[in-house]
Formats: sequence, structure tokens, C-alpha cells
Amino acid sequence: MSRFRAICADVGSWTWGTVQGAFNEKASFSQILVDAVIGMIPLVGDVTAVRDIIAVVIGLVDKPEKRESTWEWVLLVVLIVALIPVFGGVVKGVGRILIKVCKEAAALKGAARAAKLLEGANEIIAFLNRIGIKNAERWLLKLRFADHQAAILERFGALMNTLYTVLGKAKAKGGAMLPSGLARRVDALRHGVTQLKAKGNEMIPKAIKELDQYLREIQAYVRSGGEATSRKTLHEVATGERIVTRADEARLIEDGALPVRSAKGGWKQNEAVVRNPATWRHKYQPAAGYPNLTEHKSPDGKFYPAIQAYSGRMINRELKKGEEVFRFFGPGGTTHGQKIGDSYPGGRWWGLGSPPKTARAWREQAAVLDEFNRDGYLVAARINGKTGPKAVVGTVSEQTGQKLAGQYLPGGATQAFFALDKSVTAQLERIGADVMKSGRPITWTDASNGLIFRILPTGWTDANGVWGYSRNPGAGTVQAARLGARERATKDNREVLVTP
Repeated sequence: MSRFRAICADVGSWTWGTVQGAFNEKASFSQILVDAVIGMIPLVGDVTAVRDIIAVVIGLVDKPEKRESTWEWVLLVVLIVALIPVFGGVVKGVGRILIKVCKEAAALKGAARAAKLLEGANEIIAFLNRIGIKNAERWLLKLRFADHQAAILERFGALMNTLYTVLGKAKAKGGAMLPSGLARRVDALRHGVTQLKAKGNEMIPKAIKELDQYLREIQAYVRSGGEATSRKTLHEVATGERIVTRADEARLIEDGALPVRSAKGGWKQNEAVVRNPATWRHKYQPAAGYPNLTEHKSPDGKFYPAIQAYSGRMINRELKKGEEVFRFFGPGGTTHGQKIGDSYPGGRWWGLGSPPKTARAWREQAAVLDEFNRDGYLVAARINGKTGPKAVVGTVSEQTGQKLAGQYLPGGATQAFFALDKSVTAQLERIGADVMKSGRPITWTDASNGLIFRILPTGWTDANGVWGYSRNPGAGTVQAARLGARERATKDNREVLVTP
């Protein structure tokens, strides 16, 4: 505070128009970054931060009409945040980027506005990463200016008191030698500071509310955008469709084609209202020769469950040479008192990519509820021909247990919906039974469609009744099995890894 007082004591410099910069609306993001990092030192890091605060205060004192503008107070709040020890400089940097981006976005509409907000989200994440914030996206999603309102008001009050006191001491020190014009200026400033302090109690809460509104818009793009980049990545991995430019990305956001985060944090199910094709037509179009996800309706006839099983756009495409698909199958049993039936290779839902190595990854990312499947053996296949099965490809959406209430799985993996010939599924079922009996993996090639299958037991002891529940189940609810020669337990013995 001594340095702060010393700088403010230079009354002539701060009060006669030599204070410049205030809030440079055209400041580059790099300039904002430098200023924010300097300001990270507890209280105030350097003269420029002090300069800007004093400049905004003087502007509010000299022009009473500015005191009624929430926007002017938003600028001051962002600067005052830097006076809060420990975290102030970081939040100040976020706030300045936030204001710049949202002010520019306010003049835009549609895809252009979406692109600007997305740019702002990425700039803030980049700033947080550069200054070493761990898990920048999670940090940003938790930020609320309102949580720090009391500290901001306290620092504002302290600032006003300091300015008032320093100005008074400067006048007293000058005494009779002080020019009358300067004396009047100091008195006017002290009077204005007093008025500003009273006005701040009214306007600062409004400014904080406005800031949080801007922040929520950016957070929405981080959250629904997959922590700035993961939603785009999911889309590209699932559909094979590259996003080349920001305009492309903005368009995909605008039409809802990218996977979206739900309130629970998982990947939100697509709307698929039978009587309202507008809820899903922009994400999925049935095509000749491909599976039709509109063939089956929910029991009440209102929805298409197969479309709801995806988050974001679904693409009709042939699987390519070198791609991998997988599914887990096995005998039925009982989980948490609920009887679960056998599962066979005849199903159409396949994972796309490398098989998960743990039951947790399988359950959570592929959103395979306990009531769907009890596991037993893995069927993995690699496309070896020029083309593979014709499939509907997209991102797995979240699932919530119905028969087994309390289980929630977020999804996020990539899935492909396609059917194998009955002769192929029958052969896989026979091989699966042999694998379960012998415990040894088997490889089989289906020459008719160029698929090379590898069938092996998982040996997972934690596949049922464990993952996705709000509380851990009792000791007697999990299946038990001896680890096989190709399996190993994780360090804490909660997960069993399978090594194909």
C-alpha cells in the first residue's frame, strides 16, 4: 500500500490530464496479457495498473453522467479486482478480455457473433494456460464475479478513502504556496470522490451482475464447446469432418451440429421428437443403403431412441480400411437385485476406435448402462478391405439408468450403428462361448466383408454395479473373477486392465 500511496501522492500528474490509457478499447490481447500478468503481484503490480484505475476514477468524478453508466462501472470493477491479493491479477486479465470480446460481439449477429464469442473463450483459455492455471477450463467454468462482490466493494471503499486522504494531505502540504486553481481542483476531486464512494455501493453490484452475464455467455461456449476444443475434437473424430476455419466452427455451433454438454456435465442427448423433425433433421438424415435410425420409436411413440443415443451430428459413412470397432458381450446375471439378460454379437451398437482397457472407461465413455450388458468377452475387429460396413457414426450421448436408478454415465466416445450378417454374428457367438470356456483369445477373419475379428475375455471384476453411481454399492453387488494371464490390476486394485 505504501507504493500505491506514493504513486497517488503525485497529485499534479494524476489530476491534470497526463493520466492516459485508462481502458484502451483497441488494446491487443497481448497488451492485455502483459498488463494482467504484471498486475498479479498482490495489491497492485505496477504503475500502469494504478494509472488505469486513477484515470477511470477521475473520469467518473469529472463527468457525473458517466456515473449512471453501468458500462463505466464494469471497467472500474475489472481494474479494482487487481487490488485483491492472490487472485486479483488473474481475474483482471480474464475480465479485460471478457469486456473487449463481449463489447465487439454485441454489434454482431448469428454466426459472426458466435465466432467472436468462441474466439474470446479460446483467448481466455490461452491466457490462463500461459500463466500456469491448472485445468484452465474448469477454473473458468467455476468463476463468478458475484462470489467476490464483498471483496470488490471493500477494495473500492479502501481506494476511495486512500484517494481522499492523499489529496487532502497534498493540499495541506502545499499550504499557502499552493496555487488557488490547483487547490480548487483538489477540493473538487475530494468532493467527487466522496460522491463516487456513495454511488459505488449502488452501481458496483449492477456492474458485477453485468460482468457475470458476459461471463456466462463465454462459459456457455466453453461448456457446450467441450472445454474450448474437445467438442470440436469429438465431432471430427466421430464424423471424420474436419473443421477448417472459425467460420466453419461458428456455423456448426449455430446449427447445433456439435455435441453439447448437459447440466450434468455429460454429452447431451439429441432431441428426436417424432412429430417435430426440425428437432433432429439438421443433425441426421436417413440415407439409402444405410441403417435408418427412424425405424423404431419409443414405447410412447414420441421419440426416436436411436437418435437420442447420439450427441450432435450423425454421419452416414462407410467405415474405412484400418478403422477398428468393438463390442462387449457375455452371459446374463443379477446386478443390484436386477436381472440382466445375456448379450450377443447380433447387436448394432459398436464402439469406433481402440477398445477401452478398463471397465470404467467402457461404462462411462460408451455410456453402457449396467442394465444393458454385464460384460464377459470383447469382440474387436479391424477393417481390412477397401471399405467396411455402412454405418451411422457420431458421439455417444449420456445415459441414465431406468431399471437400475441412480446410475449416470456421461458418454463422449465415438459409436457406429451397423448390422452384421446373421451368419457372422452366429459364428462370433460360437467363438465367444469357446473363449468364455477356455479363457483364451481367438482370431477369426470374415472373408465376406474383410473384417478381422479378435475375441478375448476381459476378466474385469469391476464391470457391474460400480461405475456411475452416486454412492459405492455394497460388497456383495460386484461380480468376481480371477485375473487372466493377459490382464493386470491397476495400482489401487479398483480397475482391471485388458490387453488385447
